[in-house]
Amino acid sequence: MKNSRRISSQILCIVIIAFLLFFLFTTSIISYQYRKNTSELITLSSQHSVQQLNEGFNTFYQQLIYIMVQLSSDSTIKSYLEETPEDTFCYYQMQRYVNTYLQSYNGFFSYSNVNIILYGKNNCTYTTYNETVALEDTGIMDEDFMQKVQKNPKRMGIDYYHRGITRETRDKYYTFTACSLFDPYSQSPYGYILIAIDESCFSSLYFNLRQDDNRFSVMTHDGLILSDSDPRQIGRTDRELLDISGSKTAGIAVDYQDKKYIPVSAENAFFNVRIVQLTDYSTITSKVFSNTLIVVCITGLILAAALLFLVFAVRRITRPIQNLTMAMYNIDWDRASKRPAAVNCGGCLEAEQLGAAFDKMFLELDTYLDNLAREQNARRLAEQNALQSQINPHFIYNTLASIKYLSAAGRSQDVISGITALIDILRKTIGDTRETIPLEEECALLESYFKIQQLRYGNGIRLMLQISEDCRNFLVPKLFLQPLAENAIFHGFTDNNPLGDISIYAAKMEDTLIIEVIDNGQGIPSHILATILSDDAALIRNKGFTGIGVKNVNDRIKLIYGAAYGLHIASLEGYGTQITIKLPLIEPGTTHCI
Repeated sequence: MKNSRRISSQILCIVIIAFLLFFLFTTSIISYQYRKNTSELITLSSQHSVQQLNEGFNTFYQQLIYIMVQLSSDSTIKSYLEETPEDTFCYYQMQRYVNTYLQSYNGFFSYSNVNIILYGKNNCTYTTYNETVALEDTGIMDEDFMQKVQKNPKRMGIDYYHRGITRETRDKYYTFTACSLFDPYSQSPYGYILIAIDESCFSSLYFNLRQDDNRFSVMTHDGLILSDSDPRQIGRTDRELLDISGSKTAGIAVDYQDKKYIPVSAENAFFNVRIVQLTDYSTITSKVFSNTLIVVCITGLILAAALLFLVFAVRRITRPIQNLTMAMYNIDWDRASKRPAAVNCGGCLEAEQLGAAFDKMFLELDTYLDNLAREQNARRLAEQNALQSQINPHFIYNTLASIKYLSAAGRSQDVISGITALIDILRKTIGDTRETIPLEEECALLESYFKIQQLRYGNGIRLMLQISEDCRNFLVPKLFLQPLAENAIFHGFTDNNPLGDISIYAAKMEDTLIIEVIDNGQGIPSHILATILSDDAALIRNKGFTGIGVKNVNDRIKLIYGAAYGLHIASLEGYGTQITIKLPLIEPGTTHCI
C-alpha cells in the first residue's frame, strides 16, 4: 500500500495545499495592499512636492510683478528713459545710478542669475549686467513677445529658451519676461522692462525637493524643456513626457524611456508652463519587496508552526485507522480458513467501531461467499439447461418430421436408416450429460443429422467438413453445429427441393478456435440480419425465423465462455451466408473460467 494513498497523507496534502493557497493569497493581498498604499503615499508626497514647487513659481512671478510695478512708479527712472542725456558723461552717471538702483532689487531674489534691463523711448538702455548693452542692436525688440508687448502695453510677454543678449551670455539660454512702462497721462509707453531669467532660477526652486528616485521637469505646452533635474534634457522637445503630464495618470505607473514612473503634474498659469515630477516605480517595488519579505517570513513561520501542529494532530487521529487498514491488508484471503485474531485499533470511537465491524464482517464473509457460489452455479446450470431444452425438442421435432415424410412416401428402408441415425444422435445427446464434447464428436453428430436430412431431400444438399487435425480434440458446446446447419437447410435453400453446399472449416488462430459455417444459399435480408442475434425473438419469428436456433447457440456460447466469444454473421442476398464462431482453446481435462 502506497503511503500517498493513506488517509493521513491525503488529509495532510489537503491541509498543506490549503495552507499554501492561504499563504499565497495572504502574501498576494499583503503585497498588493502594501504596493497600493506605498504608491498612494508616494503619489501624495509627489503631489505635495509639485504643489510646493508650483507655489514657488507663483512667488517668483509675484516678485517679478512687484519689481515691474516699483520700476514703473519711479519718477527718476521715468525721466532717465524719456530724456536724452546731455552728453556722454551725463549718460554714464545715469547708467551708474540706474545700475545701482536695479542691483538693489536683486535682493528680492534668492537667485543671482536674474538680470533686469530697462529700455527707454530715448533709446537708452540700463541693465544689471556688468557691460553696456545696446538693446536695439540685439534685435530682441523685434521678437514676437516684444512686439505683443508694444502693441498691448498692459500685457506681459514671455519668451522661452532665448539666447542671451550680451557677449558673455550669448551662448546660454534664458527665459525673458517683458512689460511696458506706461504713462497714464500721455497714454503711451515711455520704456520697457525686460527681465532675463537663467535656468538655475527654476532649478533652485526644486533643488531641496530632489531625491535619487525622482525627476523634476519644467516644460512649455509645446514640450520644450526649460529646466530639468537631468541637465541633459534641457532644451529638448519631449512630446512623450508632454503627453504623460497632460494625461490623468497620477498615481498610475507609466512607461517612459524604457522604465516605469509614477507621474504627477501641475499647471502654472503665471508662467504658462507645466511642472512634472516623475518618481521611479522601482523605488516602490524595492520598498514593497523588502517589507513584504519580512511579512512573508513572519507569516511563513506562523503557518509552519501551525502546520507542524496539524501534522502531529492528524497522525494521532488517523493512526488507529491506519492500524486497522494494515491489519486488513495483511490478511491472506486465499489461505484464511478461519476468522483471524480480533483487531484492537484503540484510539477514537469510530476506529473501535470499524475494528468491531471488521471482525464481524470476516466472520460472516465465508458463509456468504459459499452461498453466493452455490447460487451462481445453480443459476448458470439452470440457464444452460433451459437453452439446451430449447434446442433438443426443436431438433427432435424436425427429425421426426423428416422420418414422417419418408414413411408417408413408402420409403421404409430410408425410415429405418433415419431412425437408426436418430438413435445414434439421441444416445450421444440425451444419454450424455456432458456440457462440452470434443469437436470431432460434434462433427460426427452433425454427419448423423445430415444422413437424416439426405434421406428426405436426397443428395441435393451436401456437407463438407474441413477440420484441422490439431483442432479435433478441443472441447466445444454439445450440439451447437446442428442448429446452424438446420438453419441453412430450411432458410438458406428452398423448402421443396433444397439444393446447395454447407461447408464447415475449423482452425486454430493464436489462443482462439475459429469455426466457419458457410452456405451458398439465398442469404439473409439485411433488415433481418441486423436483428437475428437480438433479444427480440418475436420480431425474428415474424420475419420467417424460429428465433431459437442461431440465437440460442450464440447465447449458450456467451453463457459458457463469456462475452468475448460467440457468433458473427455475414450474409449477402443471392450469394449465401457465413457464420464465424469464436471459441476458446480448451483441451479435455481442463476448465475455462469466465
